[in-house]
Amino acid sequence: MINVRKKFDWLSLILGILLISLGAMALNAPRKTLTLISIFVGIGALIKGIYTIWFRRGMKDLTGMKLTFLLISSIIDIVLGLLFIIHINFGIVVLAYLFAFWFIFDSIIQLFTDHFFKAMNCSYFDLLIVLNIITLILGIVLLFNPMLSVYTLVGLVAFYLFFIGIVKVIQAF
Repeated sequence: MINVRKKFDWLSLILGILLISLGAMALNAPRKTLTLISIFVGIGALIKGIYTIWFRRGMKDLTGMKLTFLLISSIIDIVLGLLFIIHINFGIVVLAYLFAFWFIFDSIIQLFTDHFFKAMNCSYFDLLIVLNIITLILGIVLLFNPMLSVYTLVGLVAFYLFFIGIVKVIQAF
């Protein structure tokens, strides 16, 4: 048995407090949070578009193929990235619908795969079906109420920040 005495981790404590504070700010200023999310998604799309162009060029040099679909994909990524950054409201609306569609598609896929749990005689099969139907209904509600969708997204971001912040504070001790 190893007896290790842990020192107090100030960095974890500071990071935890910072993350908890960011979670509170996210809830206090949902519009700013949505703006930041839109900008981050836009930057991500821009980086992906630029990377795809670079990747396409390497593949073209390697294979000699033009790979036009990669060029089209990268152009779409770059245009969407710029739209998310320059036209924040566009980005927020798209995020609202993407979030709703994510719930809908994920729950539909889960409903189709739940029969595997039934085949394995899992006792929680019925619970999975009910939870996925609830998620499907929630996705449909979010689809028809984009404001609820974006505020749910802000709530999830805030929850994540709170959760990770609390974990870091606990790790400090």
